[in-house]
Amino acid sequence: MRLPEGIRMFGISRALDYLGKDPDANLPRLMEWVDQFMGERLSPPYRELFHRAMTDPENNWHRLIKSMYTDIDNRVLKKIFENFVIHGGLLDWPERCAAGKLDQESAPWSVLIDPSFPCAMDCAGCGASIYGVRPSLEFDSMDEVVERRKAQGCHLFIVSGGDPLALEQEAIALCNKHGDCVFAAFTPPRSITEQLCIDLLRVGNLFPAIRVDVDPEDAERAAGLLRRYRLPFGVACGCTADNAGRVATKTYYDRVIGMGAKFCWFFSCPAYGPAAPPTPEQLEAIHQRVRAFRKTEPLLTLDFWDGPGISEAAPQGGYL
Repeated sequence: MRLPEGIRMFGISRALDYLGKDPDANLPRLMEWVDQFMGERLSPPYRELFHRAMTDPENNWHRLIKSMYTDIDNRVLKKIFENFVIHGGLLDWPERCAAGKLDQESAPWSVLIDPSFPCAMDCAGCGASIYGVRPSLEFDSMDEVVERRKAQGCHLFIVSGGDPLALEQEAIALCNKHGDCVFAAFTPPRSITEQLCIDLLRVGNLFPAIRVDVDPEDAERAAGLLRRYRLPFGVACGCTADNAGRVATKTYYDRVIGMGAKFCWFFSCPAYGPAAPPTPEQLEAIHQRVRAFRKTEPLLTLDFWDGPGISEAAPQGGYL
């Protein structure tokens, strides 16, 4: 663990219980705790960003944090928070970045695993089509990857492919064995079943990103099921020439937030699916809308093609 001893002694469980009793009153007090124990480990832009998120009720990040307490099972929230902050060293990220410890030679903070080859998505430019069919990864192979990366300090694993949760039992077993990690899975909505929700609630460290572009109607069903079990989830949306004017709009954000999603991953990369990719002009418009909504909407948005950019919320160099 890289966090100071004082933070570890405080205890993630105690902190979250404290916040859950009254987030409005206690979020600002949590910032006092972060200031006390982090000190100069957080650069001024990050400290300023944390302050606004913790203390300003109108801040979009503040609203997102509050929604997590009302929408997500407390046991799952504790597990994810502990794995991100303690095991994943989230608060150490700015310091490590400034010290040059997150360069190309270092172990990545997150790792992408694709266990579901052969994939039938037929994406232009994808390695599955360029290099031919590879066998599906079995549990032992995925377990080996996780063990190797954990030894290097990585605790976030993104599971991708056509339908990674088609091998549901293997995925749950992996999460169960590696309880100190967080797993995210891009999945079509058909894979979200009641039994999966029961298992997700039990392991507490896997959250789906529902591909809303596959079947929007079924995505609503899947989101409703996850929300009923008070599970964290997000959505993934492939941006195409056809839908470029509809994604990353206020209407789109309102719908996704209304579904209960806590994050949205926009796949504006041309190598996504068989549909025609957005034109350069459409891509630029999407990027600009995503950047603008990061300042106003209670939703964590990631742009696969453009990546995170310097935020105006932290003009001295912080990233969102």
